[in-house]
Amino acid sequence: MRAAALLCACLAAGCEVAEVTTAPGEDVVVVEAVLRTDLAVQQVLLHRTVEGTGVGSVSGAHVTITGAAGDVHTLVPGAGCAYIDPLYAQSDTLDFHGSCYVTAGGDAGWVKASQTYDLRVETAEGEVIEGRTTVPGSYQVPSLRPGPLPGFFCSIAPNTTLELLWTQSKGAWSYVADLSITRLEGLAGQGLHIPDPMLVRGISVSQADTTLVLPAEFGVFERLQYDNDLLVAIRDGFPEGAQLDLVLASADRNWVNSVRGTGFNPSGLMRISTVVGDGVGVFGSLNVKRAFVVVRASTSVPRCGVS
Repeated sequence: MRAAALLCACLAAGCEVAEVTTAPGEDVVVVEAVLRTDLAVQQVLLHRTVEGTGVGSVSGAHVTITGAAGDVHTLVPGAGCAYIDPLYAQSDTLDFHGSCYVTAGGDAGWVKASQTYDLRVETAEGEVIEGRTTVPGSYQVPSLRPGPLPGFFCSIAPNTTLELLWTQSKGAWSYVADLSITRLEGLAGQGLHIPDPMLVRGISVSQADTTLVLPAEFGVFERLQYDNDLLVAIRDGFPEGAQLDLVLASADRNWVNSVRGTGFNPSGLMRISTVVGDGVGVFGSLNVKRAFVVVRASTSVPRCGVS
């Protein structure tokens, strides 16, 4: 059996839920939980392993996340945890009935850098699954500029690259940067199929690897998804008018282990469950920075780059 190939709310382009293999005939609870410092509402997705063409829900579970100070956060039934990737749906019909649990309305803003959190899931059938994550430490991004709203806001000139530089995040096992690119009309007339948005990813594979060149070091994992001529066209910069929504995250060990073997293999082909007890899955964390970048030859918006 295998777990559903889904997308959850993780980074700009979503994050692929790991495919989990279990013994034939075994009905196992699968936990998909990633804490994020930038989200007010935290989510936990629960589902059963695939049975034929269906994935069962896990309704009636008691889900809590406890901080190191003893603060207990109870998650309640909600929505928006996952959706079926259209590309996956084209190759495999899946009747998915996962259960989404979310933090209640006023319980927001408690996921902090360097803090440790414990997850406990107790199903209506008495199954218990537990996990622990430590959120990667604080870090700075000197190549970006603070904006009028939370996050960064700056500009780059057309057809130029940007060295995206940040400081080390203690406890990070890797860094992942997802880029959503819109308004690529400047490439029109070159015979290219231009998606809107265009989604590409950059990876730094260790705590000490704290730089990526934008856009040259993005798009390695999307080579089979997009026209190679399109990737070449933006390799050394973006056309006038393009807009970039950048999400940079330092990732803990659990998150890294959950996505190995998909399009992200910083240390080999492997996938490790990071929860214990009567289930499998991931309980990880991401320390996230967001930025909006505009591509303009002339603008009053401060330029990105290290001063």
